[in-house]
Amino acid sequence: YREWGISNLESYFRELKEGNVEITELLMQTMVRRSRQDVIKRQQAGEQIYIAGKEIHFPQRQLERFTYDFEASFGGFYAQIADRIDRLNLAPYNIRTFKQQRDKQDNQIVRRNEALAALMKSLWLKRLESSLVAFTHSITRQRDFQSEFEACLNSGKLLTSKTFRQILSLETDEEDDISIAELIATLEEVDPKAYDLVELKRQINEDFHLLEEILQMLAKVTASEGADRKLVAFKNLLSTLKGQKVLVFSYFEDTAKYVYKSLREDSDWMKQMGARIDLISGSTPGKQRADKVRFFAPRANCESEEELARALAEPIDILICTDVLSEGQNLQDAGVLINYDLHWNPVRMIQRAGRIDRLGTEYERLFIYNCFPEEGLEDLLGLVARLQQRIATIDREVGLDASVLGEVITDRSLEEIRRLKEVETDEEKAAILRELEEASDLISLDEMRFPLVEFMQQMGKEAAEEIPLGIHSTCTDLAPDNDGIFLAFRARDRHFWHFYPRIDGFISTDPARRVQEKRKIFKLLQCRAGDYPDPNTLLPVPFDNDIFAILQGATANLIRDLARRESTNKIKPTLSKLLQKIHTALMPDRIVEADGVDLEVKDRVVKAIISVNLRSYEPDLKAIWERYVSGRDLGKLVTELDELLIDQSLYQEVEIEVFDPLEAIRDCDIQLVCYQWFKGNL
Repeated sequence: YREWGISNLESYFRELKEGNVEITELLMQTMVRRSRQDVIKRQQAGEQIYIAGKEIHFPQRQLERFTYDFEASFGGFYAQIADRIDRLNLAPYNIRTFKQQRDKQDNQIVRRNEALAALMKSLWLKRLESSLVAFTHSITRQRDFQSEFEACLNSGKLLTSKTFRQILSLETDEEDDISIAELIATLEEVDPKAYDLVELKRQINEDFHLLEEILQMLAKVTASEGADRKLVAFKNLLSTLKGQKVLVFSYFEDTAKYVYKSLREDSDWMKQMGARIDLISGSTPGKQRADKVRFFAPRANCESEEELARALAEPIDILICTDVLSEGQNLQDAGVLINYDLHWNPVRMIQRAGRIDRLGTEYERLFIYNCFPEEGLEDLLGLVARLQQRIATIDREVGLDASVLGEVITDRSLEEIRRLKEVETDEEKAAILRELEEASDLISLDEMRFPLVEFMQQMGKEAAEEIPLGIHSTCTDLAPDNDGIFLAFRARDRHFWHFYPRIDGFISTDPARRVQEKRKIFKLLQCRAGDYPDPNTLLPVPFDNDIFAILQGATANLIRDLARRESTNKIKPTLSKLLQKIHTALMPDRIVEADGVDLEVKDRVVKAIISVNLRSYEPDLKAIWERYVSGRDLGKLVTELDELLIDQSLYQEVEIEVFDPLEAIRDCDIQLVCYQWFKGNL
């Protein structure tokens, strides 16, 4: 992908994770896909789309919410808990902080552990919002862990951990049954004389008191009448949905189990509902899971009439589950989905909705309910944002293990949570769902192609071909962030989109400020129905001579880009020590055909070694080399290498002297297709 500006996939995905680039370009080069929104847009344009002879039908998704309120009875509940969590030291997770003599490596490990402690706190806040039970489990477990850790310390044993994986897994329900004793047993003993034990014990004692205060607050809440306001609100919602098939999701297994148990134990409520309720979580055996799915969604999953009759005789009406069912399941017998806890990654809501919004659903409208605290949400989100910023800063400084970090909560996710809570009108709800669905699909390439397809359907292909190069327009009354100019270039068969912003009243052609992500630019250019009057009534745009200076700078930037990509493409892969040995063995001039070596094959193998990245084949190459070392048979070495390269189709990657379109592109080849000014005022 180098010629598309992606010289290194690892760094590209790192930039993608940090939100500095979009995945559009990579997907445009690798994917052909059709999303639900693509199909809907084509249908709205009058196209009929069939699968197996049946026209595709998608129901309308309707966003709803239900709320609960702890703050009315326990003012400042979330703020007080968030404050105590923020003040926790979590000293046992960062023992090197207390090392009296620290080197550079120690300091890096300290910083990494600070990030992981912040991640732990974020997980607790997620569990607090999910259910008081899940949060109480976490805080109790943490208190007991620190108590046991201090007991070991008092007996002369100082323990440390090389990894947070096992500790973090307790909060994500991956290993929820591990005991504190087992956890302590996984830690390694270090020399306590090298550490400041006085400060360590002080911080552990401080944490113990904070954890006790949190548990006392939770005990006070749960002891009150109608203690779990969230569960009460949930029951009231289910009562209004009586007779409907409902799918309920929670992030956490202990929340799902708690909700299921609480509903089943309320005999009056169960009698009133007359519904059968069941549970699926990560600990549900595979066969039981499949059976429960069939009894919940028999029409979508039963393969025979007999199986269908049996499932319909004892149907599951309300299914409570974790995200083990969030992907790859056909649950379209249900028309209602309830998310019991917040979407710290709101795209998850769309993935879950996809379980009931499947081809074959008979519903015209699907309801998606989200749960929010009426007050105190900002206290939670504010601390989560600070913790995530802390994690991101440390990640930039020293690098963090993505497998430990898991699902990252972004600023965008937090803002979407706020929007989901505050949204009121049906139009706003539909807009949010559409945006989240597009984000869930990564990028709909049809979304960008469809306006052109629609234009050519209405006006004919010739109308598009007759549009002259260099056309331009002006868009006004925009947000300040969108002020600037869009330029579309063509260089032979390649196309480039650039957007340059207006800085202090002037267009800046500084390449560092340039936007090249096609989807970002497309969103800026996109005209939705009703946004603009009939094009035939628009006045001509006055010509602006400023375009010439801008064009000169933008063209120079593009030429530099192409030159850089051309030079990058010529860089050969670095040879490993093993490949250097093989290369050296094959290069001596004394090798002749009499030695049993086919010189043409040998030259082909050498060319592959210096041209192709073979690092992933090192185990095979090592075995071939070891056989050569033991027998010193050059002919056999060449033959085995040749066979490996043929079997793995690696000769296709050998650099061949062919025409490279990038090499041929010069400034005289670059054409301006079109441009558009974006101005606040004309």
